[in-house]
Amino acid sequence: MFRVGILCGQDEEKNTIRHAIELLSVRENFGCLIQDLSPASPEACSDLSCLLLAYEDRAAAFAYAETLWQKEPSLSIVYIAYRSEDIFAALRMPFFHTVRFYNLEQDLTVVFQKMQRSKSPASDRVSFIHNGKMMLIPKREILYLESCHHEIKLHLQTDIFSVAETLTLYEKRLKGSGFIRTDRSFLVNMYHIRCLERSSVLLDNGEHLYISRRRYPEVKLSFENYIRHLDFI
Repeated sequence: MFRVGILCGQDEEKNTIRHAIELLSVRENFGCLIQDLSPASPEACSDLSCLLLAYEDRAAAFAYAETLWQKEPSLSIVYIAYRSEDIFAALRMPFFHTVRFYNLEQDLTVVFQKMQRSKSPASDRVSFIHNGKMMLIPKREILYLESCHHEIKLHLQTDIFSVAETLTLYEKRLKGSGFIRTDRSFLVNMYHIRCLERSSVLLDNGEHLYISRRRYPEVKLSFENYIRHLDFI
């Protein structure tokens, strides 16, 4: 059963969010336990499947999210945006999902479908061969793959491994999974792209990776589609 927490600045809006979740849990046929939270009780987040965070003050919402992640780094936070500019500002944050308050029910449907898919650990992991042994790596931990001097390096959030096979093969395997080839040397996980620039992408760990001029139109279109369909629609 999913345990969903709601942290909201206004009681009326909290009731709207709760009602939308209750309708969806019936329509999507999944068990859901809803819990109202207080900013004064962050310890209550430890057992949640996800937290819905809704504050019209965007800076306050982001600051609170950062505080929660310091205490619970793996907490899945769904950010509820009130304005279009809030959506784009949220791209630099590692939210599980971003939804629109003015289109709440439709957007939350995608959130719960995504949560149901994530219940299967195998569907969210990628296999790699390192030193003759297979590793299963969660997609979210992968920053990018790099082809460097005839060697493929797997860059994770905390480690770098040399892996077998070619970048072209990994590109084919990960097609449709949120990865994009920005250059002949880089295959990037779009989940970790903070900002798309004309000649590079900025990742959420501060790294800049080169985008070739030839690939830029495809990268731009793919990233826009990724944002539109996976992050807040």
